[in-house]
Amino acid sequence: MIIFTNHSLLKLEQRQITKRKVIETINRPDFVGESYSNRKTCFKKFSKLYLKVVYKNEDDNTIIITQHWVKEIM
Repeated sequence: MIIFTNHSLLKLEQRQITKRKVIETINRPDFVGESYSNRKTCFKKFSKLYLKVVYKNEDDNTIIITQHWVKEIM
């Protein structure tokens, strides 16, 4: 199951990102990398920008920490 934290829900609204795009990025990323504290980052290109999603896996759940648009994969 994909779970959005309160922080990620707030940022969805502020950054005008849909849940559908976040889920698509998680399910079919262009790139996945490691982050700190057992978190991962994934990127998917939409038009000219990449959507970067920071998440962690706990048990059978994917917990979305935050998401934002970036010009390139870092």
